[in-house]
Amino acid sequence: MKSPADLLFEIGTEELPATNLADIYRASENILEEKVKKVFEGQRIPFKNCRVWATPRRLIFWIEGVAGSQSPKENQLRLLLKQEATGADGKPTEKFLTILKHRNVSLAETVTGDLNGKEYIFIKKAEPVSKTAALLPEILLSLTRSLPFPKNMKWDDSGLIFPRPIRHALCFFGDKPVLFKLGNVRVKNETVIFSKGRRTRYPVKDIPAYFGVLKKHGIVPDPTLRRTMIQEALARLAAASQSKVYEDAFLLNEVNFLVENPQALSAPFAPEFLKLPVEVLAVSMARKQRLFGVVDKNGQLLPRFLAVLDGVAKDKERKIISGNMENILRAKLQDSLFFYREDVKIPLEKKREELRNLIFLKEAGSMFEKSERLLRLAKDAAAELTLPEEQRAALLRAAFLCKSDLLTHMVGEFPELQGIMGKYYALENGENRVAAEAIGEQYLPRTAADRLPETPAGGVLSILDKCDLITASFAAGNEPTSSMDPFGLRRSATAALKIMVEKKIPLSLARLLLANKEALGKFVPQAAESKLLRQLELFFADRFKALLVDRGHREDVVEAAMAADFQAPYETFLRVEALSRLFSEGSFTKACKVVERTMNILRGNSGPLPDHVDPALFAEALETSVFEHYQNASSSIRRETEARNFKAATSLYADAFFDILNEFFEKVFVNAEDPKVRANRLALLRSVNRLYTAHIADLSRIRMNG
Repeated sequence: MKSPADLLFEIGTEELPATNLADIYRASENILEEKVKKVFEGQRIPFKNCRVWATPRRLIFWIEGVAGSQSPKENQLRLLLKQEATGADGKPTEKFLTILKHRNVSLAETVTGDLNGKEYIFIKKAEPVSKTAALLPEILLSLTRSLPFPKNMKWDDSGLIFPRPIRHALCFFGDKPVLFKLGNVRVKNETVIFSKGRRTRYPVKDIPAYFGVLKKHGIVPDPTLRRTMIQEALARLAAASQSKVYEDAFLLNEVNFLVENPQALSAPFAPEFLKLPVEVLAVSMARKQRLFGVVDKNGQLLPRFLAVLDGVAKDKERKIISGNMENILRAKLQDSLFFYREDVKIPLEKKREELRNLIFLKEAGSMFEKSERLLRLAKDAAAELTLPEEQRAALLRAAFLCKSDLLTHMVGEFPELQGIMGKYYALENGENRVAAEAIGEQYLPRTAADRLPETPAGGVLSILDKCDLITASFAAGNEPTSSMDPFGLRRSATAALKIMVEKKIPLSLARLLLANKEALGKFVPQAAESKLLRQLELFFADRFKALLVDRGHREDVVEAAMAADFQAPYETFLRVEALSRLFSEGSFTKACKVVERTMNILRGNSGPLPDHVDPALFAEALETSVFEHYQNASSSIRRETEARNFKAATSLYADAFFDILNEFFEKVFVNAEDPKVRANRLALLRSVNRLYTAHIADLSRIRMNG
């Protein structure tokens, strides 16, 4: 087969792990498609387009425009220097000919080439070019073995491992079947449809026929299309009862990989269970049964659920299915209602003492000790932020009670409701609503797509909770590695920074981390004492830079602002925003030049400099002029900086120093022979430099042409 053709490869399995597939297809880059590209590029087989689709029982690799054979490739193997290979007469030396004979290479297969400025003799040998069809069995078996699933299993003696047992496989290259063995399974030109507990095999003559079989049986192989179909089907059912689907992105993604032929149904449940909080109802439905709730226009849950079935069912069958689902849901909701009624009997404040028996981290004590730390940190944060009395009181009360719901029956049954149940139980106990809302928001955002806390107290408590987890983990030596982050510390740090930035919380991260370290006390090992704060600073700095770059800011601008000060992330963010807007303005370019030139001179100095500039040591009139410019401009630049008017500060800085320093550097030799004069000149330039770099940004890091 010489011309390009499409390749279709199907792996049919027992039911694949839905959460694993959901994670793969939720990522910005599909790692299965990336793996295909890598394997085919490694084999030098070009193709036009690659799609990998997944259902619960099949992976489908559809690769369009696959070349009929490998691309040519020449390798060059270095032998020896040209001067050793040829004599003065230009003929091959005996040494060269001996090497060629030993390697079974002719003189015609050698070339001369340059390497690091020297001429060498290389063997030029073309890689063999094979037909794609001949290579496919080996390539596809290798691809199957290398697919990046988190857990694999063995189910026969073939040695092949996969997330679930492979039951059938199909492969076509163009209109020709590719027949080989995948473990103990023979690849055949047939596919399998699973329906109502039975597997039925269907012969397939080519790629269009394969997709025709799937379509005939209602199977939707494309997960993106299937997800849209599920959403639309659920929305139609909800609209029929003047409601809308209760949003649950995780459940939708999971259900998408539990069905091949999505069909939706709607059924009621007993209204008595509406006494439960909406989150409890939603989780009770979603767990195990994967049912969706529906809400009215006010967001109140209605006594009705939606389900997604795999395959078409007759009306009688649908009635039986919905009845079974309703009975199971009733039992689950009865349990939830019992838990709720039992939990509210004991106030959160009384439960708090029992937190002494609940471990937070083995190396960081109990949940009670964590709760005590949060209360201490909350007092410091409230004072630093000068919160109004109502918010201050709410924050402290929330910090005091926030972990108590971990001891409730409901959270024991549904751990994902921690914090949420704390809010409802706090309200049931008569606690202040603002404090209750803060308890409910302490874990937000739980995921990258989750909402942020809405109340000031909730935002601060969430930051404190996440920073305590990170600080305690680093103190215990559990910091994340390049491949492992079991405590989700990167996600927690990003979330804390995101809250500071988006909710405009000017909390000093440096002060918070120091206070957290001190609050941990005995849980900070002596070996970690000296390096802990530096480790945390670098960790948060890395997360902050990634957060702002993801939001579209230039990396060098972020680094420049952070180099000046990263004490309070929100303040740093404001400077990044301002610099990003200034980037194309002339004053910014001039300010960059001033900082860059002064920084370059200062980097060349290794000796100590005086704390203050001494005008008595000026030997040139231009030194006096630069100093006068500094004295005249410094107070106004500092004033604009403190007022966060960074545009005005940058303009004033550029106007004050760009021209005078150009003249200064042209006419004055900074590194004078007299060491006192030299040190004084450098101190003057340092003052000019720090007027901007100490409080706004180190503009020497900006790549103007980048």
